[in-house]
Amino acid sequence: MKKILIVIYLFFSGFIFAQELIISTNQNPAIVGEKILIQFSIDAQGKNFESPKFNGLQVLSGPNPSTSSSYTFINGKSESKTTTVYSFYLKAAKKGIFNISSAKVVVEGKEIKSKPYQLKVVEKSNNKKLEKSLNNDLFIKVSTNKKNILVGEQILVTYKLFTRLDLENAEPSKMPNLNGFWVKDLETSSRFKRDVINGVPFNTVVIKKSVLTAQKSGKLVLDPLELKCNVRTMNRRNSRDPFANFFGNTYQIEEKIILSKPVSINVSDLPMHSKKFKGAVGDFKLASEIDKTELKTNEALTYKIILSGTGNIELIDPIDIKFPSDFEVFDPKITNKIFEGGRKRSVKIFEYLLIPRNKGEYIIPKASLIYFNIKSKSYKTELSQEHKIKVELNPNEENQENSNFQQIIKNEKKDINYIFNNTKLIKPSSRLIEKNLYYLIYFSPIFLLIVFYFFVKYKKNNNAKWRTNKANKIALKRLKNAQKYLDDKNNEGFFEEIEKSLWGYFSDKFKVSSANLSKENISLYFKQYKVDDDIKIKFVKLLDDCELARYSPFNKTDVTKDMLNKAKDIIIKVETELK
Repeated sequence: MKKILIVIYLFFSGFIFAQELIISTNQNPAIVGEKILIQFSIDAQGKNFESPKFNGLQVLSGPNPSTSSSYTFINGKSESKTTTVYSFYLKAAKKGIFNISSAKVVVEGKEIKSKPYQLKVVEKSNNKKLEKSLNNDLFIKVSTNKKNILVGEQILVTYKLFTRLDLENAEPSKMPNLNGFWVKDLETSSRFKRDVINGVPFNTVVIKKSVLTAQKSGKLVLDPLELKCNVRTMNRRNSRDPFANFFGNTYQIEEKIILSKPVSINVSDLPMHSKKFKGAVGDFKLASEIDKTELKTNEALTYKIILSGTGNIELIDPIDIKFPSDFEVFDPKITNKIFEGGRKRSVKIFEYLLIPRNKGEYIIPKASLIYFNIKSKSYKTELSQEHKIKVELNPNEENQENSNFQQIIKNEKKDINYIFNNTKLIKPSSRLIEKNLYYLIYFSPIFLLIVFYFFVKYKKNNNAKWRTNKANKIALKRLKNAQKYLDDKNNEGFFEEIEKSLWGYFSDKFKVSSANLSKENISLYFKQYKVDDDIKIKFVKLLDDCELARYSPFNKTDVTKDMLNKAKDIIIKVETELK
């Protein structure tokens, strides 16, 4: 009995573990022009692989060898198995039946051959049933919320993958060409969901979701999205193995390329309008605000224009507004808060830094926005609020001006005394008086203009000199305001005030206009005045940190602790370098 059992065991062992080189493909029949995956697999460590002849088929790549190992435990004993796979990517230029010869591989000194294989290739247009059978379990569906839009109008486009197969991986291999549209990609979840189409369950996942804004009219086409999928399938030889269920199934990975269908969007031109229209399309509201209505000369003022609504809000440029000529205006900081698809209200903020240079009462006029309303199909105008501002003379500046004025009086008095002490009066004739009176009346306007010109020039130069000398004191005063914001736990105001103090200091100290304020110019001026590079780096980094802290959602409590001291230290170091 034992002998019989041993014979049976040896017989079946030889049957089970006989080595085979098996050929498999991801599609047979295949389609002309499509990528075809051919694989040769063997449960062993193969050597000296000899490729077959692919008569009439174009070899795109291969052989690409790969090796995998698996472990099993039977009756307390462990066994390992190694599988070697040689992969080829092919393409057929025409339909027909193509013969693939035997491949060869050496295992433990023995040559093993695969069986010859026939691959059928058909035309895509002549076999719609085949095409459907290849794609009914794995396909991409493209959906849009609109097909007919206007220039500047937005649409939401979603690329969704549907599958009934076991996918190991799926990733875009070619993104769609979206010429004629401004594109903003939205975040998507990689988690699969369950969906049912015509009673058939599918696993679905959103591959790509984008908001598209039409930039030109006409019939615009959304090109296909190409997706590379790795599909896990059961190894074909296991279906012929009577002991497959006992030892467990083995799987192989097949690569499949799928495409979405192109989508056409009809885009129409907007109705004619005046040149003041800047391309805003949607439904918007406009507002404005200032952080103070009373301040002193050379103090900073924050002015905000808040644009909210739905539509192409990200494409709207800063709104034109005529600020008072006595205000130094810095380029606006722009903040976007855009919600999904433009279906929720979105916000765009233009934040200006204004510095009044002279005392007086000023008005910041209403800002206006002309936009095309999608719902009413008409142009509308939105207006913001008007703001009145009172500017008082800075006490330090007032004392300086009084001192300068007194000095001018003293100098003029000396000049007058000199004239009177060194001049003898001669009684003129009546004719001479008439002549001199004529010249006096004729030339007096010109003389007054000359005097006025030199006075303005003197005042301007004197004011610029005062700004330069007092730049550090003005900056440190602003930092005191930052401390107040910090005490009130107003982090946004704190970072804003530090940023203003640094930019204001640089502007005043180096006599740089608001139009030329940039981080590049900081480097140029610091280099010109031989300020240490390390100080320059810290100066720019602190500006970056302030900007990041203002517009980032992270916890800012720890950031605020030493930023104020850093700002003070940097300003003092720059002053020391310039002496």
